[in-house]
Amino acid sequence: MIWSLCLIFCLSNSMLVIASPAKHHLCLPDQRDALWEFKNEFFVQEFDPSIFGTRTEKWRNNTDCCTWDGISCDPKTGKVVGLYLMLSGLNGPLGFNSSLFRLQHLQFLDLTSNNLSGILPVSIGNLKYLMELRLGGCHLFGKIPSSLGNLTYLTNLDLAVSDFTGELPDSIGRLNKLTRVASSISHTQWEIS
Repeated sequence: MIWSLCLIFCLSNSMLVIASPAKHHLCLPDQRDALWEFKNEFFVQEFDPSIFGTRTEKWRNNTDCCTWDGISCDPKTGKVVGLYLMLSGLNGPLGFNSSLFRLQHLQFLDLTSNNLSGILPVSIGNLKYLMELRLGGCHLFGKIPSSLGNLTYLTNLDLAVSDFTGELPDSIGRLNKLTRVASSISHTQWEIS
């Protein structure tokens, strides 16, 4: 009798394991590929891991990118909505054709305090769902592109501690949801609250 109960128990557990669906990866392949390419666009400077960690060092291709450090995804669609890579040791220019701009559903982009040399590409205006854009301390220079005016959901814009020149473009006036701006144009920092 005991053996019969054990056999029934084992068989029912086996059937549950067989019937349970395979683990579903939330991250969409095109999103994972764009993130992987974005990582490889930069030289990653190693920091002392006890102080700073390069979040991208733990990323593994062909794994669920929604589990990667610094990434958040929409739980229903699997689309990447947040990229939080502050102090991640990224070095190099942010190109106008960066794979970053293929992440069309980004709402939060934080690249604060990375060494992103060069100008801020006009392509930044393609990320039309951005609510927060944090590029402070990234060593970007030149004029701020007028395409920022396309980011109509933007509430928080941080371009401080960079080497931008000129004035904020008039298109920023179209951003009626913007509640905070930190910028250092001509080495003067100011905020709108």
